[in-house]
Amino acid sequence: MLKKLKARVTYSMGGILILAIMFAVFGKYYYSKQIEVKLNPPVIEFEEDFKETVSVSCTDEDLLEFVTATDVEDGDLSNSVIIEQMSNLIGENRREVIYAVCDSDNNVTKIAKEIKYSDYTPPVIEPIDEEPTISDRKYAQVLDCFKATDVIDGDISNRIKIVSIDTSGSTETRGVFPVVLTVTNSCGDVSYLETTVTYIAGRRVE
Repeated sequence: MLKKLKARVTYSMGGILILAIMFAVFGKYYYSKQIEVKLNPPVIEFEEDFKETVSVSCTDEDLLEFVTATDVEDGDLSNSVIIEQMSNLIGENRREVIYAVCDSDNNVTKIAKEIKYSDYTPPVIEPIDEEPTISDRKYAQVLDCFKATDVIDGDISNRIKIVSIDTSGSTETRGVFPVVLTVTNSCGDVSYLETTVTYIAGRRVE
């Protein structure tokens, strides 16, 4: 009787042990699969119609056209793709665009894509009047004599800087100042202008 009881207990323990091992193996498999899915980042792809050559007037919406993203768990994430960053000009009128997308598990995918502007021109500095004239020997008045425009940023006159100015040939009341100006647009492109500014003390400057 005692032997039979021990045999039953041993059999039951063996069954429980086998069942526990099966649950452990299944649990590990299921958990690993879930982790694998959660760690699987979304995929960004560029369709055949994606344009690598664009106009300077193109918008972020234009650059996102024909860009798709998919995720194992979330499915289509194309509407979640963003332009995270655009580099300065690299090479001939080229820029690098960083596309990014994030899934519901906070997995982030980033891809760099190079584009080229078909109609880019550097920023331009030019005098507002035919003969730039100042009535006070101040940098602010010199800067007010010029404007700068850019095909991408538009009016960038507030970015004009004085590189150098030579007042050695002037008197207290009059002189012609050689001046070098510079301006930089959002693409990192720098333009310069070498010109002169006429100084006439007390003259009213509009």
